[in-house]
Amino acid sequence: MIPHRPRDSAPTARPGHAAHPVARVFHLPAAKTRWTILLLLLSTTLAGCGYLPFGKKDADEAAAQVERPTIAVEVEGVKGAIARNVRAHLSLAAKPCDTAPAYLRALAARAEDEAVEAMRAYGFYASSASVAVAAVDGCPRATVTVERGPRVEVGTVDLDIRGAAHDDAGFMAALATPPIAAGQGLNHQRYADTKALIESLALGRGYLEGHFVSNVLRVDPQAERADVTLVYDSGPRYALGELRITQDPLAIDDELVRRFLEYTPGAPYHADVVTQLYSALSASEYFQSVEVRPLISAPVDHTVPVEIALTPRPQHKYTAGLGASTDEGIRGRATYSNRRLNTHGHRLNAELRASLIEQRLTTAYQVPLAHPADEWLSVQAGVRREDLDTYETIETQLGVSATKRRPWGWMETRFVNLNRQSFDISADSKTTTLIIPGLRWSKTTADDPLYPTRGYAVDFEIRGAAEQLGSDVAFARAMLSAHAVHGLPLGLRLLTRADAGASWTPDFRELPPSERFFAGGDTSIRGFQFEDLGPVDDQGEVIGGRYLAVGSVELEKLVTDTWGVAGFVDAGNAFGGDGSATGLKVGVGLGLRWRSPIGPARIDLAHPLDDDTVVRLHLRIGPDL
Repeated sequence: MIPHRPRDSAPTARPGHAAHPVARVFHLPAAKTRWTILLLLLSTTLAGCGYLPFGKKDADEAAAQVERPTIAVEVEGVKGAIARNVRAHLSLAAKPCDTAPAYLRALAARAEDEAVEAMRAYGFYASSASVAVAAVDGCPRATVTVERGPRVEVGTVDLDIRGAAHDDAGFMAALATPPIAAGQGLNHQRYADTKALIESLALGRGYLEGHFVSNVLRVDPQAERADVTLVYDSGPRYALGELRITQDPLAIDDELVRRFLEYTPGAPYHADVVTQLYSALSASEYFQSVEVRPLISAPVDHTVPVEIALTPRPQHKYTAGLGASTDEGIRGRATYSNRRLNTHGHRLNAELRASLIEQRLTTAYQVPLAHPADEWLSVQAGVRREDLDTYETIETQLGVSATKRRPWGWMETRFVNLNRQSFDISADSKTTTLIIPGLRWSKTTADDPLYPTRGYAVDFEIRGAAEQLGSDVAFARAMLSAHAVHGLPLGLRLLTRADAGASWTPDFRELPPSERFFAGGDTSIRGFQFEDLGPVDDQGEVIGGRYLAVGSVELEKLVTDTWGVAGFVDAGNAFGGDGSATGLKVGVGLGLRWRSPIGPARIDLAHPLDDDTVVRLHLRIGPDL
């Protein structure tokens, strides 16, 4: 309502025009005039504050408005996503309970059209809706009843990809099963998703000039049929352009940074290149901050330049930690790393580990190779002391190893170690010097590195020594380890493990404990002590064997998001050699699982079947694969 202006009041001044003097309008005494003007100004200011866009409302009033109950809406006749879509389209759904009756009736009438419109998104072009409004506990409740009617079905989907993408096997494979397909009930969102998929694929695979020549959805409600025509011209495929590298300050040579890239400049552009490059540089330990920007909006001669901005990590890294397991007891660890001895990316690592049964100091000098993400040349040196109920040994070692990629995701490590061991086992005390060349192949595949529901890990190693090459004893040894995780329904996981080994030597008594086979412990046969199983001598002392065969089956059930329970059976033993066999050993038990932030933690109670009096506790933290 516009306030009425008195007949003798002054006209409002317009921009660029002078207002009439107030003294000509009001004929009041001077003193009263001053008070009247002040009161008018004050009341106008207070009234106007409520209309200012930045005026602050009373906190209690604002809170009361937030808490005002709204009209309840029920949708009948349809369920799930369709019902949610109908509810989302209704204007009355968010209105407060004290909505004026006349306005509420208008909203209810509008809701019928809104519901019908929402149904069309799912192909129901002949639907109808009715709305009933009733008061429940002082607040209106609206019930929208939908009659779906027949649904329009997708007749044909004419998907035509032109340009270079037509011959791109990866592009076409991703479109083999588009979101919308013939025979489906019409869903407009699937049509939109199909268009978005094409555009996303084109952008991610370097078709920067791609565009739709035709994108038509023809709906014939009478025939209950919809036909889709999507014609997309990808244009040429752009290539990966130059790498523009910025390091502040300089950490490693730009040439080494380029070796982290899995594609060379000039190769077809793919968004995965950017992701892989970012992941590899982030995991390299060289850089604190990694920024990889493909300049798809500023291509150069049909290439996409890539800008890389890098901030290095501190050169020196020190860590220390404590842990525990039933195999080792309390253990401590301290490490030092020089992340970059020079701009060629060379590294120096040192580690000191100490537990109740083992103390070890190792150092390694590492040089990155052709693929520095996982290929390294390493020179290692170390000393180790191990004291078990089974044996005691002091070992020094100097070695050289090189890790290379092989086909199908396998990693190969070639190594040569100079090893000297002084050991006591059974009644023998010996010192042996060995020059050990060997090969190791390994592969790990998992859908999640910490908590996989599907994956496996395989490790196979062969090594040996010969007296002709300077060793005190000749031997050959092969070891295979395989772990697998299988996801099952109802939140179950099946974890399987197998370890098998074999060795040959003309004089078993000269072979140091590190080259013999033992069984038992947290990662072998639970219910038995660490490396406490194997052939025994005449005094009943375990001396290890020539062969190893151990298997494990475990069923795990997740009870909450972070806690689970497990049941397991472990079986096997070490056998062969100069000792007497001790037969098949079996351990069974139950366990508690915790998905900790640093990885799976396991608490197991295991019982060996050959001893009714023993129940052994096993603690371990580490990945499943």
